[in-house]
Amino acid sequence: MTWDYGTLASEVYELDKPIGHSFGDVEYYTRQLVDVTGRILEPACGTGRILIPLLGAGLSVEGLDSSPEMLAVCRQHCRDRGLDPVLRQADMTTFTQPGTYHAIMMPTGSITLLDGRKETLPALRAFRESLVPGGRLIVDIPPPILVTEPEPMRYWRRDPYLWTLQTMHIDYDPAANQTTRFLRYEKWTSGSLIATELQLFRLQHWSIHEFTNLLAEAGFTDIKVTSDYQDQAPNPGSETWTFHATRSLPHASTPRPGHSPAKDRGNSGLRGGSGAS
Repeated sequence: MTWDYGTLASEVYELDKPIGHSFGDVEYYTRQLVDVTGRILEPACGTGRILIPLLGAGLSVEGLDSSPEMLAVCRQHCRDRGLDPVLRQADMTTFTQPGTYHAIMMPTGSITLLDGRKETLPALRAFRESLVPGGRLIVDIPPPILVTEPEPMRYWRRDPYLWTLQTMHIDYDPAANQTTRFLRYEKWTSGSLIATELQLFRLQHWSIHEFTNLLAEAGFTDIKVTSDYQDQAPNPGSETWTFHATRSLPHASTPRPGHSPAKDRGNSGLRGGSGAS
């Protein structure tokens, strides 16, 4: 993965998207998860922009992120609010807690930071393994929009500092259907540059059909797609697609002729304790 957030990238993310700042997603995920009484996991939780409001709503949410800098910011925000959630530094493509979570959520298109099928499919399989049977996956991806034009410099002020962000270069790989931006972060004070950071920021583009097939290949069922944080079907003007999928319940076994289910009950542990379907 090439999208890790360093110190400056984490600071700019915090300035640009503070805790509770919503694109409609905070309210949407709160509504979607309000009835979940078990544990919820947010991979790529970042600074806690959505995780912390969900904790405030009484949900049992845990966070996962590969960036220690982002997690450090999240932990401080939690301490400031008297919260102590489980937060882990881990790779979402390999992290599993078999049969643990009742829901896994990935807002804001974070899954498109993974490198194509070779990283996305293992991540989806890991999510499925970590869900209880009947558990839900909710994940956002942005519709593919090709942008190759120069982007304006952005900046943020918080005395005595000034942060700037410039997109230095944009590449599009049509074979991989990926866009890669070279992002340069700078931090200034009193007219002097005190820190700089370069981030290689790659986005994987998926069609609805492609991502639906990935979910099915990873073992999910009951797949549906809504858009723009409403219960509406995607349309040509949609800005966000939200995929909803389920880890299926185990199929009830049919007794073999001459065998009683009661007699077989003592061997149930041979199939493992996770309830895998």
